[in-house]
Amino acid sequence: EVNRKHSSPQEKWALDDVVMTSEVTHPPKEFEQLRESPAEGVYVYGLYLEGCTWSGRENRLVDSEPKTLYSALPVLYVTGVLQKDKQVLGGFAAPTYRMKRRTNTNFICTFDLRTEDPVTKWVLRGVCLLCTID
Repeated sequence: EVNRKHSSPQEKWALDDVVMTSEVTHPPKEFEQLRESPAEGVYVYGLYLEGCTWSGRENRLVDSEPKTLYSALPVLYVTGVLQKDKQVLGGFAAPTYRMKRRTNTNFICTFDLRTEDPVTKWVLRGVCLLCTID
């Protein structure tokens, strides 16, 4: 959809040059707070973080509270940008799964989440996004 919006002769985005980018809405928003769709891209809601939590105040991944396995992720804004324009800020590419069982058939994609900690910290903790925690 984003590629279609940039199909004018001046821009002419090629599908091979477009990559997905994501960011958590700041300040954090819940689905009920959204009044209209974004001009470009989509809002994704209903995802859960496993192994960490999202700090709305700091706008980044942080350690979860003791004995808390899952936490809801605020609304995620996802869009496409040209690969050469994608900004790589300290981020963790969180794998996203349909269910808690992490298999190739349940894998969806990765979403970039902002962090100030080393990426290896989140990898070793097994951090991921889940669509359902049932």
